[in-house]
Amino acid sequence: MTALRIDSLTRHYGPTVGVEDLSLRVEFGQIYGLLGPNGSGKTTTLACALGFQRPDHGRIEVLGQPPKKLHRTLGRVGIVLDDPTLVPNLRVLQNLTYTQKLLGHGGGRSPEQALELVGLGDRARQRAGSLSLGQKRRLAIARSLLGRPEFLVLDEPLSGLDTQGVRQILNLLARLRDEGLTLLVSSHRLHELERLITHVGILMGGRLVEDSSIENLLGSQTPGLLIRTTRPDAARKVFEDLRPGTTLRESAIDTLGCVEFRLDAGTVPAAVVNRRLLEAGCEVSTLAADRRSLQSVFEELLDKQLGQGSH
Repeated sequence: MTALRIDSLTRHYGPTVGVEDLSLRVEFGQIYGLLGPNGSGKTTTLACALGFQRPDHGRIEVLGQPPKKLHRTLGRVGIVLDDPTLVPNLRVLQNLTYTQKLLGHGGGRSPEQALELVGLGDRARQRAGSLSLGQKRRLAIARSLLGRPEFLVLDEPLSGLDTQGVRQILNLLARLRDEGLTLLVSSHRLHELERLITHVGILMGGRLVEDSSIENLLGSQTPGLLIRTTRPDAARKVFEDLRPGTTLRESAIDTLGCVEFRLDAGTVPAAVVNRRLLEAGCEVSTLAADRRSLQSVFEELLDKQLGQGSH
């Protein structure tokens, strides 16, 4: 069954493109990461899907309902926005009981159970306004879990968090995943979400440039090589001689005068690469396997987009 269906979504803000001809599916059981840089169209996509904005064109269904009839899914869809809008003067538990009465949630998960699930059971009597940003995010998630939602939508849940806050949110989302919730997570934090999500859609400039399972995107890739070496001109010639036309990504010179290369190694053994670099007078400080990651996929797509835009 499909939790979210978007067909040919287009939304412009005057001459500015929000999203353009975007289509995607989030199926039940998936943890779908809607990823991309700030301004790529993630929030616009969610705003249209959840009925906060009216699209210029396209068709959207959430649990089989169009956005204007999302009220029919009451209790089945949880929404957590980037800014956790809480009532700061109310206590933590009161924020949840207030929401429960306001929305008329009956049965399912209670406010106390939701707080325990997100690890805030010991903060129940604390004023919501005194919580840290990470705790406020977890409280907002607890609010979305009242009752028994099937589909949870989170907009930038890691934004502004320190390392500990990120870890706590990721652990919580992994727990919700293990409990069977379907999640749609919008974020620009690629590295942190890689181990959580099962499917990914990457947005750039309002267009969906990648839509795949993580397994298909990353699982079958042969590791390349990460190389830091001196004499970059000589190193480039070595790489071209070893693998003509190979994909080569290069980073700036560091304080030791080394340039970092990422080489699509193919069938060239690392020992051969190392030997040839040394023979060319290049001092090698790092030579390691470089497995494909969401970040490297993103960089490749960004390079492609920039290349197309330059023509």
